[in-house]
Formats: sequence, structure tokens, C-alpha cells
Amino acid sequence: MNLKRITGAGAALFAAVGLGVAVAPQASALDGDCHTYSACLYYNSSGHGYGAFFEQQGDISNYGTLYRFNPGAHGTSGAGVYVKNHAAYADNWNPDRSFTVYEFSAGGGSGRIDWIARYGEADLTVTHDNNAGAKFTG
Repeated sequence: MNLKRITGAGAALFAAVGLGVAVAPQASALDGDCHTYSACLYYNSSGHGYGAFFEQQGDISNYGTLYRFNPGAHGTSGAGVYVKNHAAYADNWNPDRSFTVYEFSAGGGSGRIDWIARYGEADLTVTHDNNAGAKFTG
């Protein structure tokens, strides 16, 4: 290889690395943390260290067998377990809307709920391990 080719390759690599540092990647659900306009459900209560989490960005009428807890910043306890009927804690990072966890699928208006205020967080006392869906409310 000649020096010009090595220098050019080095400059390209330096530019790519420099660009990666200058434009930091946005946080994702894989980083184990809840993000603005989302709500997170945790496998354990606050008294038990939260454990694995599930980040929700829109309404989900029935968690069913489609959604599972992921390992995160607060641990792996519960990772891989279905969200439905296994959540113990909620953390709402939505500045505009509250977050309501329902005992029954589709939030059908009957049954018990846990309501989490904007930017609120709480152990699920009413729907602890008995939650089927959740939605953002006005």
C-alpha cells in the first residue's frame, strides 16, 4: 500500500469515528431506561428493586402474549416474562398524559385501575400482578 492510500483510509476512519462522537446515538428501549412520552412497567415493585422493564409508547388494550419484560438498568429479574398479569410498578414519563393500567383487557371501563399522573411513578396497588392492558389518558 502506498502512503496516500493509508492516509486516506485513516482520515475516513477518523471522520467516521469523529462523526459518531459528535452525533451521539439517541437512547433506545434497549438501554434499560424509560424515555419521554413513554411509560414503563416493571416486574418488581420499588421495594424489590424494580427488575426487568417494558417500555410502552402507545395504548395497548391487551398485553396478551405479545409483550415481555426486558432486562434493564434495574436488573434482570422477570426478563422474558409476559407483561400481562406480571407488572408491579409503573413509571410515566409522558408530560402531557396520565397512564392508566387496567385489570381487564381493552380497558373496558369496568374493573379496577391504577392511575399514574404525568411524570408520576408508583407501585401498582390495585392491578399488581393482575394487569391486562394500559393506555394514556388526558
